[in-house]
Formats: sequence, structure tokens, C-alpha cells
Amino acid sequence: MADDESALGDELSAKAGYRDQSTSGKRTPRGLMRYTDDEWAVIVMVAAQEVLKPGAYVQKAAYEAALRQHRGELFDSGAVTTLFAELQENRRVLTNIGGNLNDVAKAANSTGEIENPVAADTVLRLVRNVVLATDELMAKVRTELLP
Repeated sequence: MADDESALGDELSAKAGYRDQSTSGKRTPRGLMRYTDDEWAVIVMVAAQEVLKPGAYVQKAAYEAALRQHRGELFDSGAVTTLFAELQENRRVLTNIGGNLNDVAKAANSTGEIENPVAADTVLRLVRNVVLATDELMAKVRTELLP
């Protein structure tokens, strides 16, 4: 059986909305969880985004969080906030560059040539710088947030 067929079979083996079956034995009920209405509303919303039932989502999230903590892979919320701010700045710069590219393209399309090659070169340099900055940011995300 091809890898694609095997993967499809695995996906079909878990019922929609539930976690995949355990490879290390049967799961046993272990206590009851309690939530406020506000907590439960957030859980239900996020579970729906993950296409899981709320209970399956909570079980999966709790296990993954415990596993990360056990491995010493805790996320630093300050690092996440800093990285998010950097991503927002990258997005702002890319939006501005997009406007500059539109201006250069508009001029080139109307005349058939680039009237100001210095401006075009400047825009290309900006694009290169943002791509390099994005590469650095991705490396930072990898080292600070991923195991």
C-alpha cells in the first residue's frame, strides 16, 4: 500500500471530532474537569477551529502541554509577544513595499519602460532586506519556540 493510501487509512480510522486512537493502550477515564462558562466558551470555540469535540481538544491540549513541560519546552510569553510585534512590523513594511511596487509597475506599464531605474532598484533592495529579515525572524522562531 502506498504512503498516501496508508495516511488516508489512518485519517479515516479516527472518528471525526475525536483524537486519533492511542498506540500505547486503551485510554481510561481519570477524574472530572470543571470550567466556568467563560472558560468553556473559549474551549468550545478553539476546539471547533481544530475540528475536534471540546473534550477531545482539552485532552489533546493538556497532554501536549504536559509533554512540553516534561521535556522542558515551555513557551516564553514575552518571546512570543516580541516575535508577534516583529511579524507585525514585517507586515507593515511589506505593505509599504507593495505600494512602491505598484507605483513602479504603473509607470512602467504606461510608458513601456522604467522611467526611474533608481527607484526600481531601491524597491528591489527593500524587498531583499525584508526577505532577509523574515529569514532571521523565522530562525528566531525556530530556536525560541520550537523544540
